[in-house]
Amino acid sequence: MRTLLVALVLAMVLVPSLPAEEEAWAIHAQTDLSTQSDRGLSEVYLPLGLEQTPLVAENEVQWTWWSWSAQTGSDWPDDDALYRASNRNISLDSTSSEVVAEHHAPSNGDAVALSGKVKVVSAEDRVRMVAFDISITPLENLSNHTILYVVLTENIAEDQHRRQAENLVREMRPEVAFSVKANTTTDLVSMLPADHLAAAGVDLAENPTGWSYSVAVFGSEEDNDTQPRLLALAHGDLPSPSIHTGLEQAWTPLLLSAITAVIAVSIVVAVRQREQAIPKLKASWGGEDSTSATIIIQAGQHDFRITSWQVSAPWQFKGRPPKRSLSAGDSKTIEVEFREPRKQDCHIEVAIEIEEYGAWKQHLWLKTTEHGKRVHQEEE
Repeated sequence: MRTLLVALVLAMVLVPSLPAEEEAWAIHAQTDLSTQSDRGLSEVYLPLGLEQTPLVAENEVQWTWWSWSAQTGSDWPDDDALYRASNRNISLDSTSSEVVAEHHAPSNGDAVALSGKVKVVSAEDRVRMVAFDISITPLENLSNHTILYVVLTENIAEDQHRRQAENLVREMRPEVAFSVKANTTTDLVSMLPADHLAAAGVDLAENPTGWSYSVAVFGSEEDNDTQPRLLALAHGDLPSPSIHTGLEQAWTPLLLSAITAVIAVSIVVAVRQREQAIPKLKASWGGEDSTSATIIIQAGQHDFRITSWQVSAPWQFKGRPPKRSLSAGDSKTIEVEFREPRKQDCHIEVAIEIEEYGAWKQHLWLKTTEHGKRVHQEEE
């Protein structure tokens, strides 16, 4: 009892001293990341007609991708599915009735150690989002192309046309802001923000259960040019308030609210500092023939430099795009030329290094349509 009283006094003293501009977040539910090195991962791309319903293999996590909302008018999200297929060099055919599947063998746990918590939180508007509080430690030197993905799936999804799918990916976010050096631990907070979840058809206040999360690390050893493999995987049910109400919450609400505010503000500060450090990249077509693109770069609050450019096949750069170093607050415009126009959407990956934050990747998506060209941008 004495310990609780001391903690309550400390929390009540700390809360009024928080910066006035920082709004506290409420934590509605949280749980430890469930890491299991013996679980593999299957990525399944559904055919347009849903002719086949894939079965989840025993002891295997499944991500189900839907790529046909533009063709069918479905309210299921398909932007992450199209990006993921392009990233994995997978060709999808709307006329095919076959399921396209990619299997990733389970990691033996000797490359990456993962730990942390997954939380359902909300800001002052009370709209709920998901925060992943992650510690990642490479156990050997890894390639700079190593990426961590946080993914939210719906266990049983149904669109407005009564289509149904299991383990449908609703939202995915890649992260590269961590050290790839052996035995170096990086603590990071990755968010699935409220606006992204709303666009993906996710309302965690109205439907708090029926969701699962995944944290997956794909990469390879340093100087290894082989296809990235699954290095670590955490997967479990998204925590919900209905199953995370303890006895203390019934008789110490003030204590928990105060402690929650302190923890939540630390998340706010970390996320805002990181967002202010990240440069902004915007892309647009340079002309009607689609052989050039204009990239506008606005630096954040830290110096950074561009280390490499990549474009997804079948697009090819004409010459090598310039590497640039920008000081905090600077802006530049770069013209990128392609060898010839293509019908497929153009995905550009820009590798950068931000002072004090390390290596990052920015993803730009130039979309082609039957009615001309329009700008679409994705930044990670």
